[in-house]
Amino acid sequence: MSALIVWVAGGLLIVAAAVGVGIVALIRRQRYIGSIRQRGWIFVNTPTFASVARLNNPPFGLGFARQADDQILGLTATGRAFQVIEYTTRYWTGWVGMVTMSRRLPELWVTGGQTGPRYGVLAQSVAVPPQLGPGWQVGAQDPVFAQEVLTPEVCRQLTALAAGQPGVNLSIDGDQIVVLDPPRQEVDQLGPWLDQVGAIAAAIDAAPLDHRVQPEPEPRLRFYHHPGWYWLGVDDTVLNYAPINRSGYDHRTEQVVRGRDGDGPPFVAFEHHWKTKRTETSRDSDGNSHTRTVVEHHSEPILGFQLPIRMPRLTVGHRGLSEGISFESQEFNERFAIFAADLKFAYDVIHPRQMEYLLSRRGVPFTIEEDWAWFTPREHSEPAVAFCSEYLRGFLGRIPRFVWRNLGLPDTPYPDPTQVQ
Repeated sequence: MSALIVWVAGGLLIVAAAVGVGIVALIRRQRYIGSIRQRGWIFVNTPTFASVARLNNPPFGLGFARQADDQILGLTATGRAFQVIEYTTRYWTGWVGMVTMSRRLPELWVTGGQTGPRYGVLAQSVAVPPQLGPGWQVGAQDPVFAQEVLTPEVCRQLTALAAGQPGVNLSIDGDQIVVLDPPRQEVDQLGPWLDQVGAIAAAIDAAPLDHRVQPEPEPRLRFYHHPGWYWLGVDDTVLNYAPINRSGYDHRTEQVVRGRDGDGPPFVAFEHHWKTKRTETSRDSDGNSHTRTVVEHHSEPILGFQLPIRMPRLTVGHRGLSEGISFESQEFNERFAIFAADLKFAYDVIHPRQMEYLLSRRGVPFTIEEDWAWFTPREHSEPAVAFCSEYLRGFLGRIPRFVWRNLGLPDTPYPDPTQVQ
């Protein structure tokens, strides 16, 4: 009995200690929030995605799973709007500080000290101005723009910001100066730090950059270097027409993304989730029978591209147990299985140049069904959608003009990429 008492007492002490730690953490958080509000700033416990909808460059604009948390809003000493926010994606998690400029400008990346380039950035390294000195890196899509932005005054303010922290990781994202790892835990340091970022914004505003102003995008979650993509999150209406697994119950969507790449066909990509039930029967040591219901959770990635007109059913898959239609290329027959409702249509579409294209790519199987092309990707991810989009665009562009005309279009909607000058 004494051992039991000791065990129970020990358990109660552990619970009490955990509760005590939780209370201390809660008190500290409330004091932290109070210190923020004393400065006239606003603290938002659960910000909406509208807080980051206008941002597009890493760490924003990447991945399908995104989460914004604790947000601080206010004005710098000179009256510039700022926000500090905790942001999480599959590729990065941390805090970001932002100060507003007067114009929307192209992307620019500046890192210094112990900080390296951000994950996912697609920018070429350009010459570093001599005013910054060694240890700095600059990246941009347009080297001339980088030279225009990094005036001596901007470089001086960047150096001043770096003097107060071990590294600087700064970018221009639209009309925002975005800097990673603000000193958000020390509110007394956060204000001066934001003022320093505001000084950089003011120096950029003073540069003659009106000819670089970018148009205002739609306020929705977008994707880095995919201007035609946008994130919806949930859209169960797609379940009405997508070729999903229709067994079970509680069908729903997650991480729905729509868009298109250039003049390619528009797409919808999402995760389909559903549940099934099964009954298990077992016997105990006394021979009594027991049953229980087991709920199983399932998911599958779905990706479809909407075509400009209905087409006969055609499947382009990898060679397996089924051989499919035979073509004049033995190499193609050994690697691909083509199935079609209309044999002539298949031969018109899968011509020698088309076979060469398919053989040159490690494509994902897809099926054309009426006015949709449905893929079976291995995962629901940004790279998978981008690859399938490019792959299908190349396939559609190689369909002969007469095929599109036979289907009812006046001309090909997707010019042959090998013929475009």
